[in-house]
Amino acid sequence: MSDQPQADEPIKFRRKGFKFLGLGLQEYIKYFFGGNASLAIIVLVLICTFLLKEGIAFFPDYNKELREYRQTGQEFVDYADRQIDAHTRINSDANIAYYAELNQSSKFEDDILSAYRSVGSFVRSATSSETDQLKRYTERIEDLEDNLAKLAEAPATDEIDGRAQIQQLAVELDDYQQRSEKLKGEILTHFRLHLANESIWENVRPGIHLSKESKELVLTAVLHKQPGVKEEYPEIKQLMADSSAKKKVATESLAEFKSTITALSKAVRPMKSFVRDLKDIASENAREAKKFSTAELRYDALLKGSEKAATESDKQRFIEQAGAVDRTKPNFEEITKPLIAKTDEHNKLSVELQKEIARLVPLLPKNPATESARENLQKVQGNAANFPNIAEESREEMMDWNFDKKNSVFHALGAFFFGKHWISNSSWRDFYGILPLFTGSLLIALIALAVAVPFSLAAAIYVNQLASRREQNFIKPAIEFIGAIPSVVLGFFGILVLGTALRNVSQIEALSWIPGFPMAERLTILNAGLLLAFMAVPTIFTLAEDALNNVPQALSENSFAMGASKLQTILRVVFPASISGIIAAVLLGFGRIVGETMVVLLVAGNKIKIPDFTEGIGVVTQPAHTMTGIIAQELGEVDKGSLHWGALFMVGLVLFFMSLVINFSAQRILKKLQKF
Repeated sequence: MSDQPQADEPIKFRRKGFKFLGLGLQEYIKYFFGGNASLAIIVLVLICTFLLKEGIAFFPDYNKELREYRQTGQEFVDYADRQIDAHTRINSDANIAYYAELNQSSKFEDDILSAYRSVGSFVRSATSSETDQLKRYTERIEDLEDNLAKLAEAPATDEIDGRAQIQQLAVELDDYQQRSEKLKGEILTHFRLHLANESIWENVRPGIHLSKESKELVLTAVLHKQPGVKEEYPEIKQLMADSSAKKKVATESLAEFKSTITALSKAVRPMKSFVRDLKDIASENAREAKKFSTAELRYDALLKGSEKAATESDKQRFIEQAGAVDRTKPNFEEITKPLIAKTDEHNKLSVELQKEIARLVPLLPKNPATESARENLQKVQGNAANFPNIAEESREEMMDWNFDKKNSVFHALGAFFFGKHWISNSSWRDFYGILPLFTGSLLIALIALAVAVPFSLAAAIYVNQLASRREQNFIKPAIEFIGAIPSVVLGFFGILVLGTALRNVSQIEALSWIPGFPMAERLTILNAGLLLAFMAVPTIFTLAEDALNNVPQALSENSFAMGASKLQTILRVVFPASISGIIAAVLLGFGRIVGETMVVLLVAGNKIKIPDFTEGIGVVTQPAHTMTGIIAQELGEVDKGSLHWGALFMVGLVLFFMSLVINFSAQRILKKLQKF
């Protein structure tokens, strides 16, 4: 047979390439990327496993803790304490209204004095190192003068040696006096430099607006009060006297208001004393329950210690200590009887307190002069009207309370997911309710999305559809560079620049109609939301721009052929065609926002409380805490394996689940985009 190939057979060429262990380059590339994907899945499973391992025991343990909270009678006491909390809100708002009226009488003087103290404190703090040095010089000068006086009065034993000592001290004294005078001049110069800087007025309490003359008076008075000057500037002394005189007159005119508040405050004292006694009983019950819950562990530890004891005497000592451990379960029925026995007394005190509130609240002023007083007295009226409902609910819960009422794991689930309190390291009882943290995270995320989405989409549409090549080459890298800024740097910017700027803007009287203005805080939901919006822009912009790129060019060309303008084509053809990808971009941006930690920890205010939604849109000017922030803040301080430890890991699990849901939703939307 001929070795030549037949005419109808194709000629095959064998390529010789890289081979190692029988695999070529293409196979290695394939397995490399496949291995990375597998590794990502393994890491995801390990994260889930770790979070579940650390947090899975939380709900059974928390349920046990809540059951103990009920069995010891602490739950019973908290029902009684609820009326005290309601009264405290009434009394607090009434006091705020009173002092708003009182301080209004001397507002002009008090504003100047407050600014004087704030500016003076800032300037003295800025020159504290020089001031401390001047103090040391002054002390040294006094010591040298004392030594010179003693040498001058001492009997002359060696006249030449005495003159030499005096001359040496005199030279040193002159040197320190010159240093002191020079330093005083430097301090005076620094005072003037700081006072010439307009930023010093940022330290003044929000709400204070001074005229040009008042500001000049403050600057002159602060400059006068240099180190070593004890007397106040004459005009400041006069303002202090005028303020005291006006407050004295106002106090006399508000005497009835003050007496009503005093009576309101005294009305709750019997109830407070009663609840204090209940808390003493319940606290002792809780200590007994805690001793019982740890008794078995202490007993086992002592027995193990006896097994490892080096001597027979040590072994016997461990055994005796183990035998002394009281492992008897407390009789919760008996130890809670003293609490239940006081139910009738509580009901009597509750009725009396309710009557006093109903009698005293109508005596408060009806038409106060200041807006703050009017707002707070309206709160007083509302809380007083609601007090009977709180008192009745409290009495009913105490009457129906049973120490032996069973708790299911669902009770712990509800307490965690819908609890309004996150209280750790409490001397009374710890509570782990995620609702205030979830609310804070959600509000901040919504503000961030409301700001970031319009800017990101507008930028993406402009860059993709309208910008020239030169503009694209400038705008795209600039926006994407934002993602490279460390979050801690943005946090510092939020504290020092954005927070201060927002608060200063809120003090402008022309903007007082905006809900939440003027702002008393720098660290707020709004501050955190704006910074997170800035951080989310690169993510949303990049993904939205990719979605616009995926729209077939034929759609735009057909639109132009039909006579549509560029703007009509963008809004009615390109944008609707890319809506799935844009929604996915927004969802991924939302995931980026929810998972951010450092910024919200630094600028959100970290107040664990559900924001007051009665203020409407103004709720965004309040401080809040977040789920990511609480983990970062508390995880380093808790004992491993404790209930607090498990609660933090459950918060992490909730965050992880939220991220999975958001990313899953985004992927599903992207699949629809690919089908298109």
